[in-house]
Amino acid sequence: MAKIPMARPVVTEEMVEAMGTAIRNERMVMGESAHKFEEEFARYIGTKYAIGVGSGTAALQLTMIALGVHGKEVLSTPFSFIATANAVVEAGATPKFADARESDYNLDPVKAEKAIGPKTAAMLPVHLYGHPADMDPMVAACKKKGIALIEDACQAHGAIYKGRKVGSIGDAGCFSFYPTKNMTVGGDGGMVTTNDEKLAKEISKLRDCGRVSRYMHDVVGFTSRLNSVNAAFGRVQLRHLDGWNERRRAIAKLYAKELKDLKQVKLPPQGSKDIVPVFHLFAMKVEKRDELADFLAKKGIDSAVHYPIPIHLQPIYRQLYGYKEGSFPVSEKLSTSMISMPMFPELKDEEVKIVSEAVREFYGG
Repeated sequence: MAKIPMARPVVTEEMVEAMGTAIRNERMVMGESAHKFEEEFARYIGTKYAIGVGSGTAALQLTMIALGVHGKEVLSTPFSFIATANAVVEAGATPKFADARESDYNLDPVKAEKAIGPKTAAMLPVHLYGHPADMDPMVAACKKKGIALIEDACQAHGAIYKGRKVGSIGDAGCFSFYPTKNMTVGGDGGMVTTNDEKLAKEISKLRDCGRVSRYMHDVVGFTSRLNSVNAAFGRVQLRHLDGWNERRRAIAKLYAKELKDLKQVKLPPQGSKDIVPVFHLFAMKVEKRDELADFLAKKGIDSAVHYPIPIHLQPIYRQLYGYKEGSFPVSEKLSTSMISMPMFPELKDEEVKIVSEAVREFYGG
């Protein structure tokens, strides 16, 4: 066990008790807690509807199927976790990429608009590391071209872009509740948020075997429902999310203060009056990344790389689509230089300083 871990999910007696109450008193799948969690999450994000599903990947997949992307292309970033693009393939579409933007590591809206083609059915920006993507130009481009806009908000619960929570800006927002996220359901789980009633109903049907009544099915659906015990856990977590996010921002501010004068380290963007990040990860662009990781490990400090191989250079994507080095130079450069420091709400200030001192020691600062 590392002395200072990368992440540690919060588990309290209240959360455990909520799970116990649900399993004793409710239907185990899509019970009362699941429906209440959907209502509360929709209200939190600021949308009319929220649909609980089995994972963040399922949220993306079912949303794209419901939007009819099959046989078309979905435009996204190669600098993300592979699940972003896998969901496109699983929905029967072809992933198409535009490069990341070096300033915030998110999909570059200028390059994205240029990459829209006649087969493009949707744009899929990722709010990477909990930092909102630059949505206004993407909203405008999608409206101009008549394509859907889906937000991959799997790392950005509670992040704000120009007064609106991410997940409420596009046609749909997709969230993950995996245990390392800013909030969890005590296991796998996901949520789709939308203001489109027709889309919400279609996703609700798809997650439940394509069911229109108990034994009638009018589409080929999936089994991707949210368990009641997980929803009960998530409801308690949701009540603490804003406080946890505020703590993450405070930790990020302290890291920035401790490391600001190191020329070998480029700190992540801290936000502005328009952008309120939630620092799912504190990811820095550094020199000698792998050597730094080894140095920290010897001191009992966990770090991680998000992500060492951009999606287009993953073996399966090379095989399927013929991608090669040089296709997306910013993403490829970031994949060799990004490193994530420990970040979770219960991380102590003195631990942040220990990590920072170790980084400074490595660079001789």
